[in-house]
Amino acid sequence: MQNLKPVDEALADILKRVSPTTSEKINLSDALDRTLAEPVIALTSQPPFNGSAMDGYALKSTDGQSGTKLKNIGIAAAGTPFTRPLQSGECARIYTGGELPKGTDSVIMQEKVTVDGDMITLNDDVQEGQNVRWKGNDFAKDQTIVFPGKCLNPFDLSLIAAAGHPHVHVYQKPRVHLLATGDELVQPGQPLEPGQIYASNGFGLTPLFEQAGATVKDFGVAIDEQDKLETKLREALKDEPEILVTTGGASVGDKDYMLPALKAIGAELDFWRIAVRPGKPLMFGKLGKTLIFGLPGNPVSALVTATVFVQPALRAFLGQNPEAPLITLPLSAELPKNGPRQFYRRARLVKDEGQLSVDPIAQTDSAHLSSMSQCDGFIVQAAFADTQESGSLVQFLPMPWAMRSLA
Repeated sequence: MQNLKPVDEALADILKRVSPTTSEKINLSDALDRTLAEPVIALTSQPPFNGSAMDGYALKSTDGQSGTKLKNIGIAAAGTPFTRPLQSGECARIYTGGELPKGTDSVIMQEKVTVDGDMITLNDDVQEGQNVRWKGNDFAKDQTIVFPGKCLNPFDLSLIAAAGHPHVHVYQKPRVHLLATGDELVQPGQPLEPGQIYASNGFGLTPLFEQAGATVKDFGVAIDEQDKLETKLREALKDEPEILVTTGGASVGDKDYMLPALKAIGAELDFWRIAVRPGKPLMFGKLGKTLIFGLPGNPVSALVTATVFVQPALRAFLGQNPEAPLITLPLSAELPKNGPRQFYRRARLVKDEGQLSVDPIAQTDSAHLSSMSQCDGFIVQAAFADTQESGSLVQFLPMPWAMRSLA
């Protein structure tokens, strides 16, 4: 096993070759799930004035003793301030979101006063700042409110809009081109001839990479002939995508033409045999500006290695933290001991009385897709790890859709 490269070393070598993409300015309304490339600096304070958090009466806190009578001299509504400064002994009717009139520093809730014409009587003591949202309480003008590398969610977009920005600068989406190989592959919907199977890898890899923030173009299937494969590779590499992902032909059999074909078109390649399960045969290299990942053809191996090796590169292209989002969870069943390769074992999330645990899936076949459909992610099991009992803590790599399985 001395010639197998550890997963961490392989990832480090990949990430050394990645630099973030250039940025582009887009409308805030189009920025969901895009990655911020420049800091967002508030153009205003929020709130931009001292405002009321309640419907009630604005007053001076020095007039705030229970039993005090005050004269109501006006109304301060959201968007319609009351402009005359208030004196001691005066108050103003105010509504949630309204700007406090000058001279006031607190608001008493309408439920805690007695109204008699234009006079009110306080039925409770009032403290300075009571029911007031002070100017800049949320954020201040010129404050950085969102930092580069953040994948923007709906809450971020609301915050950025509140700070006055109609546009944001985000990293351009890295382009991923896909190419499968295999004489046995036909597209779903076509009749199967003897010895054929349906091509499935592209249907899983495309959304996997799109969810990671890439744009994906599928160049279909190349047959197992080196000259024809070279032609398809040149086509897929023509406009220099950030990443080319191939599936199949990554091993060293007589019909595995991917390595010689890539070398023939000028790619600089390391042919890796990775200490990973599933997916030991994996190619990685570069041609011009394009990183090339030659993944195994077995669908489970392709999906696992795409998750473990390609997705971190995509996160790095987007200026994000490339590290896998691992979480620590207890096992709900025994985990068998592992062999000499780091194992990404299929597993389900289990929720029992509000507590999450992870349930290993026994199936380990690298072509067994139904077990992939049932899993929520992968237990990351170190090489030569011993058997772990139920309740033991493990590292779990969840898929983006994992929590939906618990609904």
